[in-house]
Amino acid sequence: MTDESTLVRNIQETHAPDGRYVDCKPILEIAGEIFNLAMAAEAKHIGATSMDTEGTPAAEQEHERHGDSDMFKGLSYIIKILSIEIVYPDDVDVNSKTMSLLNSLSSYSWEAKLVLSLAAVALNYGERLLLTELYLSNNLPKPMAILKGMADIRQYSDMLKQRVNALNSLIKSILDLAKCVVEFKELLSESSSLDVKASSVATDAIILATFWTVRSAVSCANIAQQNTKIGFETIPTSELWELSLLRHKMGSMKEHLQNQLTFLRNHVEEKKQRDAYVALVFRTLVQPKDNLEILKVLLCPNEEEQLLYDASNKTTVKLDVLREKTVLLLISELDIDKDKDLVILSDIYKESRMHETSAENHYEVVWAPILDPSNKMTPDMEKILENNRTRMQWYSVNHPNKIDPLVIKLIREQFHYHDQPILVVLDPQGRVVNTNAIDMIWIWGNSGFPFSQASEEALWKDGVSGLELIVNGFHPKTENWVKEGKYVVLYGGDDVEWIRKFFLTTDQVKMTKHIPLEMLYAGRSNQRKRDMVNLINLILTESLGEILGDVNMISLFWNRIEHMKRSKIRLGLGSSRVGEDQDPVLQGITKLLSYDQNMGRWASLFKGKAGPNGECFDRYQISGVPPIRLVLPCGYERNISVVSCVECSRIMEKYILFSCNHDK
Repeated sequence: MTDESTLVRNIQETHAPDGRYVDCKPILEIAGEIFNLAMAAEAKHIGATSMDTEGTPAAEQEHERHGDSDMFKGLSYIIKILSIEIVYPDDVDVNSKTMSLLNSLSSYSWEAKLVLSLAAVALNYGERLLLTELYLSNNLPKPMAILKGMADIRQYSDMLKQRVNALNSLIKSILDLAKCVVEFKELLSESSSLDVKASSVATDAIILATFWTVRSAVSCANIAQQNTKIGFETIPTSELWELSLLRHKMGSMKEHLQNQLTFLRNHVEEKKQRDAYVALVFRTLVQPKDNLEILKVLLCPNEEEQLLYDASNKTTVKLDVLREKTVLLLISELDIDKDKDLVILSDIYKESRMHETSAENHYEVVWAPILDPSNKMTPDMEKILENNRTRMQWYSVNHPNKIDPLVIKLIREQFHYHDQPILVVLDPQGRVVNTNAIDMIWIWGNSGFPFSQASEEALWKDGVSGLELIVNGFHPKTENWVKEGKYVVLYGGDDVEWIRKFFLTTDQVKMTKHIPLEMLYAGRSNQRKRDMVNLINLILTESLGEILGDVNMISLFWNRIEHMKRSKIRLGLGSSRVGEDQDPVLQGITKLLSYDQNMGRWASLFKGKAGPNGECFDRYQISGVPPIRLVLPCGYERNISVVSCVECSRIMEKYILFSCNHDK
């Protein structure tokens, strides 16, 4: 380590870059091509192993180059000088020659020093190749061959094979390491965020790789010069040993650099992804010129045109059909067929199309299924996509697998998508006015248009309350009951004996006190379908009050109650505390859900026109108070640190709940 540190320090003393730019990749490519040609020709003449060549054939590379000649006008002189310095004088040791080359290239960057030195060595190889070819084809005048001291390498083929094979292997290792250095330096220039220690380690690795690559190339040049000279009869073992050691050195340094290169690639890619993501988020926050601009950002990867599938006409259309319209982006998993949110959305969408002149008709729905970016679209997935979108009444993204992974990240992090359907609303100007309007369509349907968060808040503030809010058209008689000022007891559960006793007792009070009161049974939220049917039949048979609806209607009722809770909590996420001075609607809903889920029997009293929001109570057969639980979907808890109990105002404990409804 001490020797290596000293070497790095000595090499750094030769380094005084002046900022001049050299395009290293094409120089390295040309040098590699010359090496390939020269080594292959020499190997052919003596029967040695040829170097494996990679990439485009030489003729095609030559045809593809257009600007190389101009690029080399300013560099050809320095390359020629270096090529002479490499082989003359031949009594100077390799280390001294290497340091001399680095001094001559002090004004250049590390990667430029490397490729220019390799270009100089390649020039030597190329010139020697041309002379050898002329000599062996008897086209080189004999006097010139004598002056050059050239020998017919075919006469020494058996002896030269071992040397040429060793040189071939080393040259390949040199080029491999040089490519690593050039790529490493490019990436390093893009890694401004790399910490000081990591940057220093990377720089030291580049310096050492440059030195040893240049030194190995100089050794190759000096040894290869001997191949065509007269007067040698044996090849020193030390020479082959040196070539082998240098090849091993190149391999070790390449492995070390590649490890750092992998780290650097990941670092650069992560930074690019972070920067691109920040830019993407910013574009969703600023005012676009129109809604098509933001739709293209979200749906069109790499400026490609994303077509929409129009289910009504069974054809594809361009995004222009959405211009200046309110757009509801339905974001979900691919398999959405049985989702209740889809049922409700289908109903209100169909309703909006029945009133051509109403404002509700001015919105469009686009289904954008979210796929795992790491998985390819399979035939089974294509079939699911086709089946689902043909059943829908609205548009869908034609190629959901082309939605950019960064957009998917934005949808998950900024729109809080957690594999349950959400409805992102873009107004006609392209502004994101609601990151999830699912709750709104459950609670208010088309009355929630334009489905912005502002309209959601206004509906809670100025909209209907009490029984009208809770039941909202599930039962045809409730509207008249409210108008007539009747009391209404909404009750539920699955305890048959309690239901009978509760109804008979309440009915007796009604008759005795002459109270205008109606009983409405709403079932239980987590009841099995078969059991719910039996309970409904029992109530109808024994005349135990009105039924809210059939099994499906009761299921939709409880889903709507859940969405009312979510809407209230989501709109109140600006506060980290829930429960203190909580509005009465959220208190009532929380109690209702807790009694339903934990006790299995509950009742809530409403008064038409007087408008109390209703209160769950336990004045008859209910003894004790059940635990109060506030269950939040994933993502809703992100800003909530404290929740107070709606019954006793104590701070509630926090748990994590995993739940499965078995596709019920």
